Amino acid sequence: METVKHILKPVINPEQTGNKIKILRKENGFTVHELQDLFGFDYPQAIYAWESGKSIPTVDNLIVLARLFSVALDELICYSLVEIETCCSDHAANCMNKDFVTCQKCKFKKSA
Repeated sequence: METVKHILKPVINPEQTGNKIKILRKENGFTVHELQDLFGFDYPQAIYAWESGKSIPTVDNLIVLARLFSVALDELICYSLVEIETCCSDHAANCMNKDFVTCQKCKFKKSA
């Protein structure tokens, strides 16, 4: 018998996160070109893409931004929680489909 779980999955909102980066950049007195130089980018397009929500900074760049703006990482990233239904946990040791050597739902291999 298969057990179904409902979990809340965080989903990043690129537009809201970008807007937050732009607001914090301005509040902290940085220009786009100053951030470009700080990150070592040849062109400012990456910063503009972050601020417009066309892309999200890598984790290491998010950490740098959070430190520059003196905010916690979770204050910089805007996300919502979406409820999803799953038959397995995200870790093989907790997989609920104990009947298989390799779970057909989560694809994790069971340890013997």
